[in-house]
Amino acid sequence: MSEKLLEEFRKDRLRNLEDVVRHARWEAEMVRKLAGNGSRLGIEWLWEALESDQKLWRDPRIKEALIKAILVGDRWR
Repeated sequence: MSEKLLEEFRKDRLRNLEDVVRHARWEAEMVRKLAGNGSRLGIEWLWEALESDQKLWRDPRIKEALIKAILVGDRWR
């Protein structure tokens, strides 16, 4: 029983880290779209996104997952 719960916990943890990476990619796409216009909204949004990302990067697990996702994405290109 405890092994089953432990495995479920690991899957949830991995899913959460993947969600963080997906969110970071979405933010990057939005920054590219909004900041590319040079609009004030895009620039403000860029700063807000950077500040929120920096808070996430303080967690070493999230930072490691993001680095791995970037490396995997680079291999696909």
